[in-house]
Amino acid sequence: MIATEQNSDRQLQRLGAQRQLYSKGKTIFGWQVFVSGPIAVVSAFLVLAFPSLKGVAACWGVLVTLADLFWLTPWQKRVKDEAARVQEAFDCDVLDLPWNGLKAGKRPDAELIKEQSDQYERRPDKMPPVNNWYSPSVSDLPLYIGRIACQRSNCWWDSKQRRRYAVSVIALVFIVLLVVLSLSVGKGFTIEDFVLRIAAPLSPALLLGIRQFSEQMEAAARLDRLKDHSEQLWNDALSGRPEQEMTARSRNLQDEILENRRKSPLVFDRIFKRLRPSYELQMNFGVDELIAEAKQKLTLN
Repeated sequence: MIATEQNSDRQLQRLGAQRQLYSKGKTIFGWQVFVSGPIAVVSAFLVLAFPSLKGVAACWGVLVTLADLFWLTPWQKRVKDEAARVQEAFDCDVLDLPWNGLKAGKRPDAELIKEQSDQYERRPDKMPPVNNWYSPSVSDLPLYIGRIACQRSNCWWDSKQRRRYAVSVIALVFIVLLVVLSLSVGKGFTIEDFVLRIAAPLSPALLLGIRQFSEQMEAAARLDRLKDHSEQLWNDALSGRPEQEMTARSRNLQDEILENRRKSPLVFDRIFKRLRPSYELQMNFGVDELIAEAKQKLTLN
């Protein structure tokens, strides 16, 4: 069921739309990073060389912070919510779970999926294929058990990449801080000089980096809790709990996975593509281990 349904034309179209929407959100985030990061860092170094620019640089920092708060971040959240609902539609069909309108809202419009999927197909950059989203081997298990393995894979994968990304972000923040502090001390800046010439123009970059680290680590922690819960569901399913009960509990877990997708910050496509091959191998190995365990226990029972 899972292996066949996930590779149907309808579901592949949904996955293409989901990726396109997330890429759009990442493009918005990229602009946030650009104006808050490189431009802010360059302006800080320009103020070090040309002190007369300190007023302009400080105003730029304030404007960027306001634009991020009232325009770019809300826009990104709307796109991310659409992507999460498209992914939820895919998961509900593939994992044979009912749609929870109270939690997810209305199903994504078919026109939206068609529009975004077509845009994804026309993209010049090559993204990893969307077929076999879940390990096909889960179809060797009863559906109510195989879906739990898929849900666990979702949580493990996402948590792993977010922790690695968060560490890279905070390391970059510390490097920038050390560099500007060293240059400020070398030039004999006072506290006032440092605040006006360096801290104000650099604040959007530092705030963005710290916020990214904090949000990514919070998302990873939520995913770890969801993974632990999925493993409890797994053990309960193998112990012989009724299929109807396990399906209802999987639906509850899926609600939390959806909520986490809505809340979680984005990870750039370049990083996703770089990490995907090794993580996919690890994920599939983990699923194979679960399947072997399930077959053994189900045979004994």
